[in-house]
Amino acid sequence: MALLELDGLTKRYGGLVAVNQVSMRVEAGEVRAVIGPNGAGKTSLFHLITGVVRASEGDVRFDGQSLSGMSAYRICQTGLSRTFQLTALFPEMTARENVRPSAQAHEASVAALRRKHGIRRGDTAR
Repeated sequence: MALLELDGLTKRYGGLVAVNQVSMRVEAGEVRAVIGPNGAGKTSLFHLITGVVRASEGDVRFDGQSLSGMSAYRICQTGLSRTFQLTALFPEMTARENVRPSAQAHEASVAALRRKHGIRRGDTAR
């Protein structure tokens, strides 16, 4: 079972199709990239996956669970979250201080997945 599955994910805004029938599987430990020019629908795709906007068609499954109809808050509680590409740093802060919020959010997502599957810190993959 894939960790993240997109099945026919589509988003329409009136006559404009922002995301059209995207299907993809991402296995645990796998890294994928979404690339394309400005206006190609990359941000819209991430909004659909994380529940910021609702899909017109299709389904998102995370760890086997359908996320359809869930709020962004509830999706985050499953352990699936996103970060934003913020290019404005706080110049009075160190590099470590600027990165800390993202690291904390990542740790919270990993902790949620561990709790869901009963995995303790230090357990190894089977």
